[in-house]
Amino acid sequence: MEMPLEIGPERYRRNDAYIYARDGKLRFDQRRLASLVGYVAFGLPTTLIVGSFLTQHRTSISGYYYETFLLGDVFVGALIFVGALLLSYRGWTPSVALLATMAGFAATGVAIFPTRGWQAEIVPAWLEAASPLLHLASAALLFSLLAFFCFFVFTKVDPDQLEEDAQPCQSKRMRDRIYRICGTVIVASMAAIAIGLAADQDWANTLRLVFWSETVALFAFGVSWMTQGRLSGKILMDPGDIRDRKVAHKSEELAEIVEDAG
Repeated sequence: MEMPLEIGPERYRRNDAYIYARDGKLRFDQRRLASLVGYVAFGLPTTLIVGSFLTQHRTSISGYYYETFLLGDVFVGALIFVGALLLSYRGWTPSVALLATMAGFAATGVAIFPTRGWQAEIVPAWLEAASPLLHLASAALLFSLLAFFCFFVFTKVDPDQLEEDAQPCQSKRMRDRIYRICGTVIVASMAAIAIGLAADQDWANTLRLVFWSETVALFAFGVSWMTQGRLSGKILMDPGDIRDRKVAHKSEELAEIVEDAG
């Protein structure tokens, strides 16, 4: 059984016996799925920032759960959607799939366990009391896994990404820089969130320290996954990525021909 946390130089090597690694169309579809995860992650704080001018400024992104004018639905819906996409992401080894599944459950936990409980009489008292802890644990797990993806999962190097001098190709080097920057930003944002939660003082609430730290972390999350997805096959592509895109497009064209003939 493969271990989900691999950090060595041979980490997360593509397994050609794994169908999502073997099939060019599936590899390209997985990149499109990764891009979609990034789009939603980037769009969530953007929507809340714009929408807050119509309602009120909350001190944390999680606080928008309690916003009755649309933004609460956006918060929950986006996290559930991201969770579902992560649960669907299979990567290129079973280990990557398992990590994405864990992140998907964590994102779902952030959505379904409100930061201050449901504040409803129908909810059992013990669950109301446990909700903030479950929310915090889910958020901590999610951001920790996202940082791990940036530092160790996305930065793995496949043999076909190497040039003749055994160095990663230029597009791979550029992507790895982005991943490491995003991972560093996520870790720094987690530290700032911890400070904001521990302080819980007027200055932290006035600066909206937790909100802006969560926003920056989500932006980094979005950028890293959009980069992994090559922005749906538009940027920083390796020669293998280009071949996969051609295979996927040919497969889609053939499917359309079969459908029209039927």
